[in-house]
Amino acid sequence: MSAAAATLPDLLDELATRYADREAVISARGRLTFGDLAVRVAAAAAGLAAHGVGRGTHMGLLAPNWPEWLVLAFAAWSRGAVLVPINTLYTSRELGHALTHAEIGVLVAVRSFLRHDYEAALAGIVASKLREIVWLEPPAPGGPVDLSPVQARAAAVSAGPVVQPADVATIVFTSGSTAAPKGVVHTHAALVEAARSNASVLGVTPEDRTWGYLPFFFAGGLVAVALGTLAGGGAVVLQEVFEPGDTLALLAAERVSVFFAWPHQAEALLAHPAFLTTRLHLRKGVGANTKWAQAIYPVDHSAVSSFGMTETPPLCTAWPWDAPLEKRCASHGPAVGSRELRIVDPETGRPLAQGETGELCVRGPTLLARYYGEDPASTFDAEGFFHTGDLGWLDGEGALHFVGRAKDVIKTAGANVAAAEVEAVLLEHPAVGAAYAVGVPDAARGENVAVFVVPKAAVDPAALLAHCRERLASYKVPRHLWLRQEDELPQKGSGKADKTALRAEAATLAMDATAGAARPGDPPAGKP
Repeated sequence: MSAAAATLPDLLDELATRYADREAVISARGRLTFGDLAVRVAAAAAGLAAHGVGRGTHMGLLAPNWPEWLVLAFAAWSRGAVLVPINTLYTSRELGHALTHAEIGVLVAVRSFLRHDYEAALAGIVASKLREIVWLEPPAPGGPVDLSPVQARAAAVSAGPVVQPADVATIVFTSGSTAAPKGVVHTHAALVEAARSNASVLGVTPEDRTWGYLPFFFAGGLVAVALGTLAGGGAVVLQEVFEPGDTLALLAAERVSVFFAWPHQAEALLAHPAFLTTRLHLRKGVGANTKWAQAIYPVDHSAVSSFGMTETPPLCTAWPWDAPLEKRCASHGPAVGSRELRIVDPETGRPLAQGETGELCVRGPTLLARYYGEDPASTFDAEGFFHTGDLGWLDGEGALHFVGRAKDVIKTAGANVAAAEVEAVLLEHPAVGAAYAVGVPDAARGENVAVFVVPKAAVDPAALLAHCRERLASYKVPRHLWLRQEDELPQKGSGKADKTALRAEAATLAMDATAGAARPGDPPAGKP
């Protein structure tokens, strides 16, 4: 692929020329070739122009993984707009934060999806920059999404603006590594380079098809799954709702070869009765160092082990697909593409030697430009390195061995949950005096969210969980909740609650709850 395609519209134009008749997007709602995709993008771009979407417009997109999601994304980019993908699991409170923080001017949204009523959730939100919501009507079962609400006012418009590589392409929200999700700003050049390097390390070719369930509102879904697959000339096979039996049938029927999944989804596929009789074609993807990889992939697979995050985005380290299997399984690999790695002392920032554990820092052209609303100088150190807040060490070949997270983050079912956000929501309840959120191990999900609550008035744990459900995405809602008095909490010498001790206690209590036991005097552990 030529170096000329340094923006996302350029990338699509080049792909549509090179692979015009090859399938790019496959779903139950239809199949699009690269040529079809380019034509639909042009039509949608004209419609967006009539809604005032142009250079610098912040356009929110709230929809499931439909083919039209990608059409609208590329249409926004071709207009020089900044795409802001919105999490379909967000509650009204979280939607309000996203609209306000990212200063969204036009929102293209579905009215509802699964159990979420976005029209009702958005009704009471006041966002000063929001001037229009363009509602997409519910599609007929198995039919394409009608984009006429976007295109209804489309007329002859002048050519779109010239998009530059340094222009901002997206503001992608983190999955919760801070009290409120941060908006990660990425340029066109960064995303094009990230898509190419992701495709290269995974070995994606025009013969490959990637399972596209990972949500596009996450960097993993947008960059690794969608843009990375397209950049390699492959096709993305979309699925709106995960159901193990349906997923197995889809993977087999479409001969999907590239696999991205959260651990609990892979385990669900393995546990399904149809797994043993389903002929899968999975050979590439991620998770090579997991227990489930040996069952999902064939013995001679090309899957990789990787480390990544929204800020990188997403695959930051990995041995390439054609490296020896023992290397791909033994570590999270060296830097992908032109990224640079450094391990430093978390307290002093002093670079550490090979084999020493410290904070992972990354530098390179695919990194975020900044966090939205923050000074770029605060995002990087004096040498341009981004400090990830994650701990690890580098071996003699420069491969990363991930150790854990330095930040107070709970990793559940592939998503990050900030303990501070869960605690803040609980503190909004009038009966809560203090709250401490921690992660507890879970075989399928990695971790579950658990909280210790110090009440200041009589309260039912079930009422607190209901309070959380109304304000937090489902994966952030605690799966365990215990009431405590302040003097029952372990404390550090500083007088603050000792979260290390609380994690250990929570792990024991959660294990007891699973086994059907309960500590005398404990209320039942709540379940979301």
